[in-house]
Amino acid sequence: MAGQQRAVCPTCKRPLSVCFCDLIPSPKLTTRFHIHCIQHPNEAKRKALSSVPLLEHALAQFTLEVATQTTMLQDDSSPTVLLFPGPDATILSPTSLRSNLTLVVVDGTWKEAKKIVQHDPRLQSLPRVLVHCDQASLYGTLRKEPLDGCVSTLEAVAEAISVLEGQRDTQATLLRAFGTAVARQQAYVNAGLERNKEFYGGVPKPVPAMQSAAVALPVVDDHDAVAAGYRFYRIERDVAGQRCVFHEERFHGTYAEAMVASAALNEGRPRGRRYGVRLEDVQHAE
Repeated sequence: MAGQQRAVCPTCKRPLSVCFCDLIPSPKLTTRFHIHCIQHPNEAKRKALSSVPLLEHALAQFTLEVATQTTMLQDDSSPTVLLFPGPDATILSPTSLRSNLTLVVVDGTWKEAKKIVQHDPRLQSLPRVLVHCDQASLYGTLRKEPLDGCVSTLEAVAEAISVLEGQRDTQATLLRAFGTAVARQQAYVNAGLERNKEFYGGVPKPVPAMQSAAVALPVVDDHDAVAAGYRFYRIERDVAGQRCVFHEERFHGTYAEAMVASAALNEGRPRGRRYGVRLEDVQHAE
């Protein structure tokens, strides 16, 4: 019936068709350190599958704070580290495990997480650590990670547990549960796509124009007649920061002509991987 709300599980708060309560370990998994998650309020409201509820139900030494600024990290006597990239961040190692250690993680979109850290003096004062996750995120196509090397909060926490405690059983249990939850959600999404295909006469629902990788060619203005040297560049971002990458091809002509050449170069490239145009820096030319 139109307008009828889907039944939601009272425990995991997910629709019954994708409930993950049967995946929650019982009793809860214990760790030798505490994990505190600061979740952006927007993330808490999103209907997309989040990894944090599974962590909250699965781990005994886990607390969740939905806020843009923490009020729960007041004990300066307890060793605390922030799992977040930064210029002074160090790789987490077994030697980082100390008595009463608290590992702080921030959950939200990349933009939201950065804003929380940047605007919270308490978080700014914490030493930062990183973990290396060799595999791509279990989210797959369900939720696109913003940068290479990024994974879900659950996957990062699971790796931290493995590093600090020197055992992989807890990590394996968490990843197995999360992987199954993702598979259920993906199956639900796929079923919806199939229903849409039936509605649209056996073909997929039309893709919005904004998602197309096609690039419109700019119009060359006659008044733009000053020729110069140009480079095609793009900005690459990862957890370590960002850097400018130049295309090997150089261009000499007017700015409008360079824009046309850039558009042709970008044809078929997804957003985030397209090249812009800038004047050749003669002093720093390669």
